[in-house]
Amino acid sequence: MREKRFIFWLIALLIVVALNLPLPATWAVRSGMHSSIVPFQNMMSLVEFHMQSIFSGLGHSAKIILDKRELEVEIAELRGHLLQLEQFESENRTLRRQLGFSVLSPRDLLLSEVISRGDISGWWHTLRINHGSNAGVQMGMAVISTDGLVGRIANVTKHSSDVLLIIDPSCKVACKVMRNGAFGIMRGSGIALNGNISLEMLASVKPAILDYVSTQHELQPRDVVHTSGLGNIFPEGLPVGRLGAVKMDPSGLYQQAEVIPSADIDRIKYVFVVIE
Repeated sequence: MREKRFIFWLIALLIVVALNLPLPATWAVRSGMHSSIVPFQNMMSLVEFHMQSIFSGLGHSAKIILDKRELEVEIAELRGHLLQLEQFESENRTLRRQLGFSVLSPRDLLLSEVISRGDISGWWHTLRINHGSNAGVQMGMAVISTDGLVGRIANVTKHSSDVLLIIDPSCKVACKVMRNGAFGIMRGSGIALNGNISLEMLASVKPAILDYVSTQHELQPRDVVHTSGLGNIFPEGLPVGRLGAVKMDPSGLYQQAEVIPSADIDRIKYVFVVIE
């Protein structure tokens, strides 16, 4: 008990002495006390810095995650826009090619879009285009693509027209073999059925047949065939296709040859009506 009182009074005496020390002595004491607690202050400051860094890092990481998600969304949207632009560019290239062909051709051509194929019977020997009599389309006009002859106008309304394709057996085209001037009449062979006749996608275009070619002319596979202009149905000089297999007619009076159309009829999307 006495020891505790002694310690208490000793501490009280030291405080009184410290408060009454001269100014230089006071600064010396304060400096000593400051030096003694600096390590502890540095430690606390370091701990505080690390804690701030940790929480700052956590916040920064969370921001990075959010930014990453936003970027992923933006990238997905940009990829969607890019896909659309690629489709538009492909469409524009096709249209530029079609329009360029129209400008270079000496004929008056009406660019038209194919809006449907075939009729209610399921056969696709016809195409329907988006121009009719209001645009100057008339019955019997030739229809071509940038690659070659497609067919002729078989029916006309004010705003649309039906095109009878050259693959139809009822479509007759007066042709000329360019290499030697041999004349013949080309007729369609229809389509080759590869399954259910109700499924248009299972059908493929068969080569047309060039009939009544004189035996005086030699025909060779890959000979180029154009319209001859005879009969006044198709203008002269329209590209039709190339010869395939050649054979003698069973009568022995003339030659026959397959004609592979130049126009990609089963995939065509744009055509020209020859306005003359």
